[in-house]
Amino acid sequence: MSGWKNIIALGALVAMQTIAQPASAQSTWSQQIAKLVQANFSYPRSAELRREQGRTVLHVAIASDGRISGSEVKQSSGSPILDREAMRIVDRIGRFPSPPKGMTGVDLPITWRLD
Repeated sequence: MSGWKNIIALGALVAMQTIAQPASAQSTWSQQIAKLVQANFSYPRSAELRREQGRTVLHVAIASDGRISGSEVKQSSGSPILDREAMRIVDRIGRFPSPPKGMTGVDLPITWRLD
């Protein structure tokens, strides 16, 4: 349907690890993060009206207990509105599930797309 927002397309999460983890542990954790992002996702009305789309990649620093210790835009979508909303999504989440051992951060891609 024309005009409907796609939820989001989360690309592969790229984990920053100090030691190798089994792929299944990484995959399960990444799926949990994707669900949290989807549950907290909202397309800013001002960006929708301007038909702004793009892909924001955030780098999120994560403590061993899952607490988010910082985040920054690693790659801009080209829209300051969408980039700010990506940061707000992470702020709303507040805490991720405890990451696999040794993981200190993740690159989190969020795709903003209108149909």
